Amino acid sequence: MSRPLSTTGVLETPDPAAPVTAPPAGPSRFAVARTRIALVAGITGRGARRIPVTLAALALLLVAGGLTTTLWRPLPAETGTLLAHSYGTPALQDGHWWTFLTGAFLEPRPEHYLLLAVVLVVGLGAFERRAGHLRAAVALIGTQLIGTVGAAALLLPVADSSWPWAVAAAQQVDLGLTAGALGVAGAATAFLTPEWRRRVRVAAAAFLIVLLLKSGLLWDLSHLLAFTAGVLAGPALIGRRLERPTAGRPVALQVRAFVALVLTAVALANLIETMYPGIGGLFGAGVPTHAPLHGMALMIGELVVALLVADGLRRGRAAAWWLATAGTAIILVNSLVNLRGPVRIPDVLSAGAVLLLLLVYRNAWKWRTPNGFAKRWIVRGAAAVVTFGVVWMTMLFLLRAHLSPAPDMLDSLRETMSRFTFGSGPLRPTNGATRALLGAAEIAWALTLIGLLVPWLYADRGPDARPREVIGALIRQYGGGSLGWMRTWPAFTTWTSRDGQTAISYCVVGTVAIAIGDPVGREADFPAAVRDFRQFCAYAGWTPCWFAATPALVRAAEGLRSTQIGEDTVMDLRGLEFKGKSWQDIRTARNHAKRDGVRMEMGRLTEFPDELRSQIERISGEWVSQKALPEMGFTLGTVSHALDPEIRTHVALDADGVVHGITTWLPVHRDGEVVGWTLDLMRRSPGGFRPVMDFLIAESAMAFQAEGYESVSLSVAPLARRTQITGRRTVLDRTLDTMSTLLEPTYGFRSLMSFKAKFHPEFRPVYLVYAGPMDLAMISLAIGRAYLPNLDTRQAAMLLRGLRHKQPQHA
Repeated sequence: MSRPLSTTGVLETPDPAAPVTAPPAGPSRFAVARTRIALVAGITGRGARRIPVTLAALALLLVAGGLTTTLWRPLPAETGTLLAHSYGTPALQDGHWWTFLTGAFLEPRPEHYLLLAVVLVVGLGAFERRAGHLRAAVALIGTQLIGTVGAAALLLPVADSSWPWAVAAAQQVDLGLTAGALGVAGAATAFLTPEWRRRVRVAAAAFLIVLLLKSGLLWDLSHLLAFTAGVLAGPALIGRRLERPTAGRPVALQVRAFVALVLTAVALANLIETMYPGIGGLFGAGVPTHAPLHGMALMIGELVVALLVADGLRRGRAAAWWLATAGTAIILVNSLVNLRGPVRIPDVLSAGAVLLLLLVYRNAWKWRTPNGFAKRWIVRGAAAVVTFGVVWMTMLFLLRAHLSPAPDMLDSLRETMSRFTFGSGPLRPTNGATRALLGAAEIAWALTLIGLLVPWLYADRGPDARPREVIGALIRQYGGGSLGWMRTWPAFTTWTSRDGQTAISYCVVGTVAIAIGDPVGREADFPAAVRDFRQFCAYAGWTPCWFAATPALVRAAEGLRSTQIGEDTVMDLRGLEFKGKSWQDIRTARNHAKRDGVRMEMGRLTEFPDELRSQIERISGEWVSQKALPEMGFTLGTVSHALDPEIRTHVALDADGVVHGITTWLPVHRDGEVVGWTLDLMRRSPGGFRPVMDFLIAESAMAFQAEGYESVSLSVAPLARRTQITGRRTVLDRTLDTMSTLLEPTYGFRSLMSFKAKFHPEFRPVYLVYAGPMDLAMISLAIGRAYLPNLDTRQAAMLLRGLRHKQPQHA
């Protein structure tokens, strides 16, 4: 520590006799704790002021639970206190109208209070912050009353009819605020984008309708009424006009999502109804039903199979359509064949509705599996079906003495047919051992189906592989910009238009098709190419986007959105001279190279001597090994790409033949000729000539100029922009900026942009073009995976730690 200075600047010597002053004491632990409590209280208070209706509802719920002691100990619903406040048709008959309000804040079990409290704080709280206090109160109380009073009122006229379900439901009572919670959820869908609004409403409505059809409890009806009321009232509650349905045939993507959601909702409703049986649904006998003899493992296996098929339908797989159609047809036929009363009618209705949707919109699933794959799968699938059928029939024969009723051949066939689709047949085991054996066989069948479905549903045929010569010929004819020749890399697949004159190169990451640059072809054909490629991706179940597109594609992509993701840096070689003060660094690098005996050698990598190629590979390997993250891919080339004879490799050598740096250059075409070059790979020896990159790029530019080429592109600097985006930033903008920040210490995208600026290039913006904000999350993840396809768990964790450490800097 330095000694103190006086006001005159003279070094002072401390007086030994002077009293020692203790440093000021820091705050006590009590003061720190009090400050923290005050901070938490302040934050909580501000949050509470934003959701008073939510907190009031939560307080009423807790007070009611405390007064009835059900907050900490369960009570039967038939207990006098709870029964006196239960609502339903009996309450209307007895004139106890107040129970529809008081019963809303009572639950018979403590876990119900916990679940409802979470739903209120999260769901109602979010709605209140968006819609306001009064509208939140109206949504909660209004939909609760519409659901509960409406259900009781609908059942009142048929309480003494010959309809078994109506008679049984009219005798039931209920407690709780779940109807209002679902009503708020229905109203909250008005805040969503149109596409997500349709999806959520369809899925929820299908789920609630199937529960009503198959379970048929009083609250199933009140939940459906409350959710419907919330959906209808939502636009008015948030101040938006009610949308009128638009005419016209839905597009393939909408159909797929709709059918997949319906199938998922039906599967989930079946699972819930199996776990918590009701009274047989609208067409039931009005008596409590029992859960099927399936175990939980089998129910989960059945749900997994249904979800796999639904995801295949969403992706547009024809295989999923065949499986869903065959499965629902079997369920439908089996329900009709095994019909022994009204309890199976809901299965007929739900399976029939799904089957009708699949048949009507058959053309939405055109994406085929790889050639020959379907035949192989059919052979395996048929073998599995036959094996399971034989094993099941044999087990029924051997266990016939332990089944009720005693099975004949027809009963055995019906039972086997039911088990193919996880249904319940006419036979029942009479002891635990028989039930366990049959259950084990069903679990084995479920696992076999899952093992067969995954490779079939997720096998991508993709387009017919286009020879490299096809895209190469189009690039030579029409160009393709600075990234033109990258389209020939093995990682990219080529789509071509019907006339073969326009091509789009892309790679598929997950369910996102990332097209690189503009289409290759006439600019006048860009709009049609974009439209046809999007349709092609729709049938494949992919979400398309264009990475590093130029303004020409942004103009042509009508109805699509765009955001700038980087800049291309282009040097005009015509009249290029390294004169003037602004070129001082470049002249210095060239002069130092001349002084140190460093020269540039040009050629094709395949033509270089083995010793030279060995040095190049060693330097590149050392560069990669020094990085904490793996070598990046996508639009960033490697040494292996330089083996292409169309790519030029420039190396910096000293007098002893030692390589100090490497650059590779991709050709840029127009009208059948090479008119320029694009910088791709840059590698330097760790202990070599320091300004080797300045030297190599400058010498390459001079060499290209001497050969008569027009321009040199220093390539697109991905994830880097000279200026920050002003105004509203999208999720994608924030994600790309975060990726750039995380990767900067390793790959230096922003430093690379600054380095290129010393060559005074023209900065040309490049964009990411995409359909809408719903796709941004998938696209962001896909771009990250495209650049870092080999990122392992440890490296991903390191990136996340880096993000966490950087967050305070941006606060």
